Amino acid sequence: MNEKLFTDALNDNPSALLVRANRMVEELAGDRAVVATKHLDLERYARMGNCRLQPESPPPPVFFRYWGGEDYDRLYTSFDQVVWDVRWRDSSLTVVQLNWDNGCGGEQRQWIVAESTNTAEEFILDVSRQTHSPGNAILVFTDGRWRRSEPLYEAVQSATFDDLILADNLKEAIRTDFSSFLRSEARYTQLGIAWRRGALLIGPPGNGKTHCVRALVKELGVPSLYVQSLSHQRYTPEQLWQVIFERARGLRPCVLVLEDLDSLVNEENRSFFLNQLDGFEQNHGLIVLATTNYPERIDAAIIQRPSRFDRKYHFRLPSLAERKEYLAIWHTKLADETGWLPEQIEPVATVSDGFSFAYLKELVISGVLHWLRVPDTPFVDALCEQARELHAQLETK
Repeated sequence: MNEKLFTDALNDNPSALLVRANRMVEELAGDRAVVATKHLDLERYARMGNCRLQPESPPPPVFFRYWGGEDYDRLYTSFDQVVWDVRWRDSSLTVVQLNWDNGCGGEQRQWIVAESTNTAEEFILDVSRQTHSPGNAILVFTDGRWRRSEPLYEAVQSATFDDLILADNLKEAIRTDFSSFLRSEARYTQLGIAWRRGALLIGPPGNGKTHCVRALVKELGVPSLYVQSLSHQRYTPEQLWQVIFERARGLRPCVLVLEDLDSLVNEENRSFFLNQLDGFEQNHGLIVLATTNYPERIDAAIIQRPSRFDRKYHFRLPSLAERKEYLAIWHTKLADETGWLPEQIEPVATVSDGFSFAYLKELVISGVLHWLRVPDTPFVDALCEQARELHAQLETK
């Protein structure tokens, strides 16, 4: 058989790149074993202290430097094309890594060169197992792929139920529901009940749904995945839902967060989404938390069938008592500086009727700014003045 069969047949097809690269690596490896794989997170594996990586040269590695942003104010290095010298356990390995654009997004392949096939495969397994969990990060799905987000994880870790004000006993009901679920796997199995849970958080913007999700994710302490969008140039939403649920099932027990569900599920992908949610696929240990500001846009097959979202929690506009409780939190922070008296909390709560918690926060912040500009104004007057302006904004919506 002609050894150039595949390269000649594929010609200029991008797949020919893999054939050529594989042949070249095997030629360079000599008597050593070569095992091909893809998307190994070697750099994270090394940062975890599991191996030592050193880029070889020649060939000179192709890399770029990028800024980590305001929260991580330093330059980072990312490698596109590189040959790694790897020290792992008692073995010395070589890893050839190539990245390229295949028209559907980025593609990556790695070739593990080791003394034996067994060593190469053990290395691949250990890297995959150790880096599978997101660790101190949230997995975020966007542009058709998962990425690890440390900033989102830190935002989750700063969330707390302590400063979340909800009607009646809603906060405790949510916390008890899910913490009890995670402790009850054996009981569910004994009773022959599927160990999975779903909840839909419903209500107008700014009333604590996202805050509640973050605080709950932190409290449950299991891996979390967050779906940001289903947009992609080549892949269909059905294909993307498949990728999403497969990744979530590989991390169970875990929390899969679907924020703004009404924007993620439409008539075209609804049936496939329901099949994934219903458990025709294995969803043991999967918690699905979805939020929506517009429940009327969600199909009745999703919102009205209990087996899909077992609980629907309503986050309504805060009552007078809840507005007073929320403003009292701000009062403890601002009273000494502004002269805001305890008996002046209720008048502000009264004039802020119809405000969400987000609007109440804006009321306090804009009130502080107004008071700083005109410090002779009593702080309660500044708050009431800003309440009237915010009411005018609400009326123009």
